[in-house]
Amino acid sequence: MKKLIPTIAAVALMACNGANQNQSSQNADSSIPVETCHGASLQTPTPHQPVFVLSDQLGTKFLLQSQFQDGANPTADDSLKCYKYAIYNGKPFPVTFKGVQLENEEKNTSRDTYRNFDNLPGWVYTMNNGKLLENPKDEWDGIWDAPLLVDSFFVAENQILPFQEKSVVTPAMKTALEKKFSRKIQALPSSSSFGNNGEYQMVNVQFKNKGTDALGVSALFLNGEILAVKEFPAEWNEESVWRVDDMGEFRGLYVDLATVNNNVLTIYTANSGAEGCNYDQYIIKDGAFFQGTINASFYQAPE
Repeated sequence: MKKLIPTIAAVALMACNGANQNQSSQNADSSIPVETCHGASLQTPTPHQPVFVLSDQLGTKFLLQSQFQDGANPTADDSLKCYKYAIYNGKPFPVTFKGVQLENEEKNTSRDTYRNFDNLPGWVYTMNNGKLLENPKDEWDGIWDAPLLVDSFFVAENQILPFQEKSVVTPAMKTALEKKFSRKIQALPSSSSFGNNGEYQMVNVQFKNKGTDALGVSALFLNGEILAVKEFPAEWNEESVWRVDDMGEFRGLYVDLATVNNNVLTIYTANSGAEGCNYDQYIIKDGAFFQGTINASFYQAPE
């Protein structure tokens, strides 16, 4: 798996979500103050693009990974201090920028795991109070649930949609998917509901093969009707179809976070496999998943 580490310039200077930041969502949390924050070369306050970060075992420290030149003494750009919250399980938690963490070349295994957290290079943020994770993770585990690091603009202007405990895929929903793709469903790996009334539902579907043509689909429903779909066509080989060593089982997209801004729905997803996890942002419109500018790929293969 190719490991993607966002550069500090891209993270710090790109506008959040590509949305119009002069208008706030009608349902956003207006109680969150928008703090004035300037980058080193910026003259006016500006939104900073969210970024996925690694968490330590307890969820008290977070690492925005970055590569530094050998022997360099990295200087933190002022814009790094603009990130004020880590969003996890749909809730924003205040954080503080602490500074640089240099690579421990002797111990670094190049894995994005809790055990290797202190050996990776990047910029460190800490929780202001408490911890994110209810129970300490096993130190050998991969970091499958990466928090999203955001600024105060993001929290103030985006409505964060809550998740529901139950998610039932009805026979009518199954029929609609089979009709749309002219294939019979083989498996439904997962489904989850979110929204103020659970009106949105993400359903991951694996269809029966047509010869060597395999198809997995992540389908987003609104009030029981198909709203948008993302297709994952692949060639069948029994061992690695959609991800390395998936043994022919499609997992699909897991929704980590869903937001609404100016009536536009944006979802932040995780797509996990045997060797790591990919995180992506999608803007939902015109019946499709449009790839956003926020993504990360964490390498977590066993050592």
